[in-house]
Amino acid sequence: MKRLHQRNRHAFTLIELIVVISVISVLMGLLYGALERAKKFSRRAIAFSELKAIENAFIQFRAHYHTWPIGDTVEATSTESTESAADTTTTIAEKPIDSVDNKDHGFVIDRRIANLLQGLALDVSKTDKRNFNYEGIPFIEFSRYSVYAPYPPINPFKSNTAGDDTARCYYVLFDTNGDHQIHIPALEPGDIATNIIADVAVWTYIPGTRSGRGSNTGETTQTASVNDERLESWSGFNVK
Repeated sequence: MKRLHQRNRHAFTLIELIVVISVISVLMGLLYGALERAKKFSRRAIAFSELKAIENAFIQFRAHYHTWPIGDTVEATSTESTESAADTTTTIAEKPIDSVDNKDHGFVIDRRIANLLQGLALDVSKTDKRNFNYEGIPFIEFSRYSVYAPYPPINPFKSNTAGDDTARCYYVLFDTNGDHQIHIPALEPGDIATNIIADVAVWTYIPGTRSGRGSNTGETTQTASVNDERLESWSGFNVK
């Protein structure tokens, strides 16, 4: 009888078990939040380092060739020559972008530009190689990107829109008019057009925070929206 009493004294009660499980759940929740913040910080750091690497690659490109990668491909990268660009079968950029004054030109880095910038001739035409990097000099190495991948180099974040990886690409604008200023256009919702003092600008979009809490105004219901954040090479690395 005495042995049975001593053995029962060491058993957990139901309340004690519930308390222990609750404490473990709280600790797991805190740990999960910390891990998510660490993953976001890591992805942000990777994306920013790739922005600076692309920026430095184009600076080295200009130092070697004494021009930005526009030259004979201006028709493919400038909306000033949209008619002739439409007739061009081989273009450097599938998605050309321009500043608002139509003087500074650039593009979205696609697979061909990524390969040419790495000094590779895979899946590029002779015209592209002649106009872009005819010496085949490797100005950069995209460590996370495979040359055989069916998509261009993209940042490590997941897009807010499922299945849409185009917003995760890298955008580039050059100071082609020589005034040492670049006008950054607003390409995505929530973007703010801005002028910067630089010779080359590189940016990408990463998932931002949810803006707005949703409200009912009469018969109209306003829901919260998610805007992407523009991560910029010309700004410092911010921890968010």
